[in-house]
Amino acid sequence: MLGQSKMRRREFLARAGSLLAAPYFLTSAALGAPDKKPASDRIIAGAIGVGGRGTGLLAMNHDPRCSIVAVCDVDDARTARGQRRVGGKCAGYRDFRRIIDRSDIDAVMTGTPDHWHALITVMACESGKDVYCEKPLCRTIYEGQKMVEAARRYHRVVQMGTQYRSIGSSRQACEWIRSGRLGTVGEVHMTHAPNRFCKRSPSVKPPANLDWNMWLGPAPWAPYHPNRCHFNFRYWMDYGGGYIADNGAHMFSIVSWAMGIDETGPVTIEATGREDPENLYDVPTDLHVRYEFDDPKFVLTWTQATGTGLNLKFVGANATLQGFWGFRVTKGQADLSPTLPDEVHLYESNNHYSNWMECIATRKRPVCDVAIGHRVTSLSHLGNIAYLTGRKLRYDPAREEFIGDDAANGLRHMAYRAPWRL
Repeated sequence: MLGQSKMRRREFLARAGSLLAAPYFLTSAALGAPDKKPASDRIIAGAIGVGGRGTGLLAMNHDPRCSIVAVCDVDDARTARGQRRVGGKCAGYRDFRRIIDRSDIDAVMTGTPDHWHALITVMACESGKDVYCEKPLCRTIYEGQKMVEAARRYHRVVQMGTQYRSIGSSRQACEWIRSGRLGTVGEVHMTHAPNRFCKRSPSVKPPANLDWNMWLGPAPWAPYHPNRCHFNFRYWMDYGGGYIADNGAHMFSIVSWAMGIDETGPVTIEATGREDPENLYDVPTDLHVRYEFDDPKFVLTWTQATGTGLNLKFVGANATLQGFWGFRVTKGQADLSPTLPDEVHLYESNNHYSNWMECIATRKRPVCDVAIGHRVTSLSHLGNIAYLTGRKLRYDPAREEFIGDDAANGLRHMAYRAPWRL
């Protein structure tokens, strides 16, 4: 690895804080009652982060069970567009705490950058609101743990937005695998295009319509650059973590469902990658991660390199199944007829938004409940941590701790910038 790339990795590692054991720091005045009755007739909702993927969340306003009454974004132009899209008397805010404070709002949906997901979700749960949180669930393993803890403590319905758990072809493929149609699966391989490259250029003054300090929030202070925010945040370790934490959340979700590992994790992780010293972004362009699981026993790999595209491959003793939007047998033979009555049938959801709203009314857990989202998202974090440390890591999936590695354990969370605390 080139010297400048090594320095950038060391700088990131130096910022890794120890786990924060402090209690939740709720900067909102709203500590609403956890026994608040569900919005069983019409869900009154607020949307936080309404650019990019957050724009899609506004489609929930068209469902007769949901009414969006407020939108929030640190970019005023995006807030205004969100208000126009919702129509009616939709309030617009820069500070998400204005939505959290409103006692008339039952639920929130968030499409912010990843480094904001945990704080918003925890604060919403504490104020008695249900949450739809876009994938990946969080920026760190510790954040995910605290999100699960808050959802359970305050009896909230929290759905992670990986829609592939609500797509019939994904569920069918997982049922085939869980029912043994491929034989025992010993290897699963995931491939994806490399992370983006952006040639370095100077920082500039943030535009007047953007509250840059609030955009950064709990992340370390950094000067504004147009390629640090909005969609491009995905290529920075402080805010996203690369494609392994972006589309990887979808792919890991399918693997986790198919292999029955929603409540566990790998026992070893090792990773290698390639950085370019001329790249503005600090995630590696190429990345290869290898995970070993014990129960069930199999090897999972993630590969980003030139020429690779988005694909999942399950290698069974009798057949190999691969694809993503649809699946096909590429080696051997397997029965791909519909799941039989005596085979494994998984949670059936045919619309991710609708599933969340149904669960708000029934108080059941959604198809991608926060605890599942945490385990799925952890796989991307574990891969990045193995890359950053540069060594093979041993992991205890029950305790969610690295074995005998204080430095790796320190990367399970990043210190928050004052005044934000979780």
